[in-house]
Amino acid sequence: MIGGRWARRFALGALAGGAGAGWWWAMTRRNAALVRPPVRDATGEALPVGLFEYSDGETVEYIDAGSGAALVWVPGADGPKETFRYQLASFANRYRVICADLRREFATDAGFDRLVDDVVELLDARGVRRCVLIGTSLGSAISMRFANRFPERLRGVVLCNPLARVSYEHVGLNRSALVPLAMATTRYLPTRLSRDLARYWSRLGVWIFDDSPGRDALIEYALFTGPRTVPPSVSDRRVSRLRRIDLRSGLGDVTVPALVVKGPRDVYCPVDWALEIVELLPDAEYVSIPRTGHCSHISRPGAFNESLEEWLRRLEARDEGTPAPDPTNPRKPDGGDA
Repeated sequence: MIGGRWARRFALGALAGGAGAGWWWAMTRRNAALVRPPVRDATGEALPVGLFEYSDGETVEYIDAGSGAALVWVPGADGPKETFRYQLASFANRYRVICADLRREFATDAGFDRLVDDVVELLDARGVRRCVLIGTSLGSAISMRFANRFPERLRGVVLCNPLARVSYEHVGLNRSALVPLAMATTRYLPTRLSRDLARYWSRLGVWIFDDSPGRDALIEYALFTGPRTVPPSVSDRRVSRLRRIDLRSGLGDVTVPALVVKGPRDVYCPVDWALEIVELLPDAEYVSIPRTGHCSHISRPGAFNESLEEWLRRLEARDEGTPAPDPTNPRKPDGGDA
């Protein structure tokens, strides 16, 4: 009897494990089949997408639209250019906007600078001599490293919810447990259930989610553009390059004007990190996007775009040598309105 009971438990466990594996396989296939919604302009037309091959053979999609001074956008760890869907079409009305997906594959010996070299190769291929570089999350780290290595290629740099190093010590035990749960439920549950749970994660401010007025836009991004469309191994591959270094020691040598944009409810890359970056950069301003977390550019794109546009106007006036109004936000901030 005892042996039979254990045999039945073993059999049930094996069946449950098989069902779980089958479920994971089905959800992974669903995610792999997702097609990201294109970035559309005000008329509903999709911005044109091209293919670019880096010197090591890796190929990525990119957008190059508009005309005028170049704004080059660098996505976060998920890597899709569509993360800036609320910025690219809007800013293309006045500027030339360029944004490429982050690479998915790396040579075995490739370090973090491979991501920086990708930006250089893209700029060279598109004939851009100088630009404003705008990076979010991991893209902010790429932008900081680019500014340190190639200041002559920049008019300025914008760092959105930035990080100069990888650390999870600040997250705390409870949130550390919830983050992988939020990731898993977003990626591997049916869409309706994932969406309902994402609203719960939003109320708690877990992972990339926040409880701002635009939380639903951020949820739809997670389900159809960002995390679901990128295997976790790909995101980890990108982040692992930054784990090997700490960019803070080089920030004092970055002489180009910088704007640091922060969501005060971001627990993923906390406000203290952004304030430290502002302190270390010789010529930096800070702006807070109230009620947002790690993805301010998605959850409150209107406020984000307005702050960026204002800074770009001041940068242009500075380039032309004409007087510009004092910044609305102090250079040494207190963290902003949550």
